[in-house]
Amino acid sequence: MGSSSRDFVESYVKDISQDTEAYLAQQQPNYDASKATTLPTPPPSSTPPPPKKDDTPPPSDPSSHYAFHKATTNPIPSSDATQQEPTIVWTVRDVSDQRKEIHETALVNCSDLHVDLMQCFQHGSWWDKAKMCEDQKQKFWACFHSQKKFLKAANYKSPISTPEDDDVVLMRALNFRDQQEAAAAAAGAVGDGKEEIKADMKTTSA
Repeated sequence: MGSSSRDFVESYVKDISQDTEAYLAQQQPNYDASKATTLPTPPPSSTPPPPKKDDTPPPSDPSSHYAFHKATTNPIPSSDATQQEPTIVWTVRDVSDQRKEIHETALVNCSDLHVDLMQCFQHGSWWDKAKMCEDQKQKFWACFHSQKKFLKAANYKSPISTPEDDDVVLMRALNFRDQQEAAAAAAGAVGDGKEEIKADMKTTSA
């Protein structure tokens, strides 16, 4: 019984395979090379084909590479640069400090006259106080302004002056004051002499 069933299945599978192969052979289309359609050949074009693009980049100019770099400078100064005198730039603070030094020095150079003025205000006669110590005031302010003018013209205590230069200017300023006082005293003596002559002439004529 088992062998007959197996034989039945094998014969059935064999028959089915043969039938399937016969069916596929009948249904498969046959290719005829003579009946194949030929595509028309396009006419030759009169326009020449575009040139082939070259992907190779053009050679760069060697000088253009250095155009992006700053020119090289010599870090060591030349002899001409070292021989040039440095440019002096005065700041507002320098000018203010010099002005203060000149003011204080002029005040010191005329300090004796300033003391006379203060003594006049404190212990002067009633007549001097009534005139607001005008004589002492005129002498002090004349000395003070002349000293300031002299020290400023001599560039006293400037940012470029040395202590030795300032000492020389200071001595010249004190000598200048002595000369002014001598000239004022001589002028006063001449004035007193003229007044005496006028008084004698009036007495003689009388």
